[in-house]
Amino acid sequence: MPPAASGARHRDDLAVASSLSSSASSSASHPPPSCPRSDRAPAVDATRGGGGDAAVLDGGDVVVDAGNAILRFLDSSSFEPPGGVDDRHPFHVQGLRWHLMSLVRDAGRLERLAERLMAAETTSAEGGGGGGGDGDLDGGGLAGLEAAANYVINFNMAGFFRVQADLFDPFLRQHLCEPDSVGRFVDGGGGAAEADAFEKVVGRVEEYRVQSESIGRELYERAKAAASNPSDSSRHAQRRRTLLADVTRSSRRLVAQLAPMRHLTETLVVPAIARVVPPKVQKSFNSRVLRNLGLLESRVHLVGMRDAVWESGIVYEMEKFEEEIPYVARIMIERWRKSLYLPKAEALDLVIIKIALDAHIHRGWLR
Repeated sequence: MPPAASGARHRDDLAVASSLSSSASSSASHPPPSCPRSDRAPAVDATRGGGGDAAVLDGGDVVVDAGNAILRFLDSSSFEPPGGVDDRHPFHVQGLRWHLMSLVRDAGRLERLAERLMAAETTSAEGGGGGGGDGDLDGGGLAGLEAAANYVINFNMAGFFRVQADLFDPFLRQHLCEPDSVGRFVDGGGGAAEADAFEKVVGRVEEYRVQSESIGRELYERAKAAASNPSDSSRHAQRRRTLLADVTRSSRRLVAQLAPMRHLTETLVVPAIARVVPPKVQKSFNSRVLRNLGLLESRVHLVGMRDAVWESGIVYEMEKFEEEIPYVARIMIERWRKSLYLPKAEALDLVIIKIALDAHIHRGWLR
């Protein structure tokens, strides 16, 4: 696809999301403890599967048309949830949402880490020193970048996309993309048009996954190459600056791919699952996801999910986390952070702390 067409499609997908929800839940970075928190859930309450307003969308892209069809399906007056008339439609596959939230957050943190290292490299070059052994660009800094990229791309993103490809996409096609599955909620039966609309949205999300995987492979290779060039020579320093700029750009591109994927998932897929798929089936799917990830991997992901939820500043999300995650797992999170999470992702946490400290020093709060 030509770049201009790809960019236009990106804008269309983001327009779909913004018109479905006036305030999608944020994938916020780490705020200071005093950051105000919102008790208000998003307008499209994805954690409960609320459908939002069925505003007809403009635009010629197939996903725009599909989004309109799905909204009409969700807001149809003939719609009744499985097993009764209660319209609260619980959504139980929260790990899907929180994992993607943590992935978007980590890609942004990786971008900031690369930016900081590149700035330190530039400052070192202007001062006539070699970057390989200076400040943030000592061996630990560059090695930390590689470790952080390895965590974000080869662990966090790889785990999420493995579950998406192996389990979630087939689950969606079974429950949302078959006329028989959605037809019982359509006046007069049928459901072919609605199933086709869901198929288009699921297909677009899959495209974002493939594109994100390609960006991620390139990003990790650049970070790895930067870490393998610690020499103080001017030639190696220039190579490092180029590689760090590549990592920064790739991280930004990755966020740009993941953002519309998350919006489509939150505003179209999640409400549909909540309304169409019985809670028992959703909970059974959760068990399959845990088996796919494995015990240790699931614990690391849970730490990242918890941080993403708390740093979103949305109290409703925090309450949902407390409700959905078993008590024993919740009280073990800090232990798993120290033993499992930080060995993989410590550089991502440290760069946020350093940025915050720099901001305080710049404002004269710390002397």
